[in-house]
Amino acid sequence: MVTEVAERLMSAEEFLEWESAQPFRHELIDNRIYPMPGGSSSHEIIISALVGWFYFALIDRIDHVYAGIQVMADAIGTYTYPDVTVVLGEPVFHGGAKSGLLENPTFLFEVSSPSTEKIDRTRKLDQYLQIPSLEAYFLVSQDTPLVEAYTRSGDEWTYSRCAGLDSYLRIPSLNDEIPLAFIYSKVKFEPDQNA
Repeated sequence: MVTEVAERLMSAEEFLEWESAQPFRHELIDNRIYPMPGGSSSHEIIISALVGWFYFALIDRIDHVYAGIQVMADAIGTYTYPDVTVVLGEPVFHGGAKSGLLENPTFLFEVSSPSTEKIDRTRKLDQYLQIPSLEAYFLVSQDTPLVEAYTRSGDEWTYSRCAGLDSYLRIPSLNDEIPLAFIYSKVKFEPDQNA
């Protein structure tokens, strides 16, 4: 379970200064600090597959894919490190610093684990869907071949899901699909205990 580090609320300015002195990364969500838990082998494999797929899909374009870049979900109190971030077009960084906070993600992916799933589905979801540039937010399960998607059409968000290794994840704006068999190709799933 993800636990809060600070009892008090912290401003964005305080957080950025505080976090720069910490040995590990933290996220600020609704002005509360959350530690970034270490990822499992499956978690890292899935991130690598997504980054690899987007890297090659975007290789001849100006678009960018990042693993673990800090995103400014709102300027007041939410700075996160999504597992995978895609920017269609040129990235815009807060204050113009290329190593700073990314302001214009197009797609965000969170690979959910038991310790992060609740916050990925609640606070992060609420904040991410407010980002003007965001076209889709994907929740990727690390325990089973399942990707849930929130996609924007105008001012409306639509929820969908694809499950199973024979399914394909549709990527808006790219007119492309990622096979779940590719995303999960090197993941070793636990045997079904009900079998």
